[in-house]
Amino acid sequence: MGNPLFEHKQNKSLLIWKMAVASAVSWKFATFLGSHHPYFAPISVILCLQSTINRSIRFSYHRMAGTIIGISVTVLAAPYFNVSSWTIGILILIGCFIAKWLKSDETAIHQVALTILLVFVVGQKAGDYPIDRFRDTLIGAIIAVLIHMLVYPPNFTRQVQKNLTQLSEHLIEIFTNISEWIRQGPDLKAGSLIETEIKQLLEELHQSKQMIQNAQESLKYNPYAGKSLRELHRYQLQIQFLTKGYSYLANSVEILMKWVSSGSMSALDQELWAEQVKAFIPLFKENPAEPGPPGDFMMVSIPNELEKHQYMAALYYEIKVLLKDS
Repeated sequence: MGNPLFEHKQNKSLLIWKMAVASAVSWKFATFLGSHHPYFAPISVILCLQSTINRSIRFSYHRMAGTIIGISVTVLAAPYFNVSSWTIGILILIGCFIAKWLKSDETAIHQVALTILLVFVVGQKAGDYPIDRFRDTLIGAIIAVLIHMLVYPPNFTRQVQKNLTQLSEHLIEIFTNISEWIRQGPDLKAGSLIETEIKQLLEELHQSKQMIQNAQESLKYNPYAGKSLRELHRYQLQIQFLTKGYSYLANSVEILMKWVSSGSMSALDQELWAEQVKAFIPLFKENPAEPGPPGDFMMVSIPNELEKHQYMAALYYEIKVLLKDS
């Protein structure tokens, strides 16, 4: 299993290499097409290279949309205005409200303001500036996206796998702690510490689900994503099962705490439920998305005469939970 810190540094190193290579290529390409301001191409590369291909495409789209609006407003208005603080402010106001009216993203609004400022000020002195800005911005955005897509595209699947392994280990640790807590004679203070740990597990679950979403986004427009998509589907099943494990722990510890408070838990009850909780541990070790037959993990049963009351008892408990804080 790789080192997460090394992989994080490796991702940054790849981004730096891509930024450098794409900047050089975009400058060369802009110069080849006759640009007198080729630096706009690498500027666009640097801005458009985001953490995922999907984000790079979205940023590139909004940057181009803002550039087009900004150039259009400036070219139409420039013949009638001289450069001054007031005219710059008025044109930015008009251009940004046009972008807002067109329901543009906040990124596009920023690009409108930046384009108006530069085109209005510099374009007065260099007539080819607006054309160069549009063309070179487009060149930089396209080259940034293509290099990001084709050369070691971002893929966060391995990070998800490592995170789920750690989450499973934490879940197993809590199952073990609960089993020992029951066997040694449960007390409320130790039970409260376990409840705190279960709350921490819930936060880790939320973080893991967010990581899976980020990994899914990282695979959009990734031409090599077939295997990773299949792995992510398996990890989604795994996180669903781990969530079920969390729910069992949270609900069971709440019931056990009430049982301990009642003082009616016998030594036989302690041993039985300690073994039952411990029996669940293998569920979360090998292939948690595909557990074995329920009978392999069921250590307890209720007397036959109570079978017909099980649903009534379950519904009664849910009512107690609902009205607990009422």
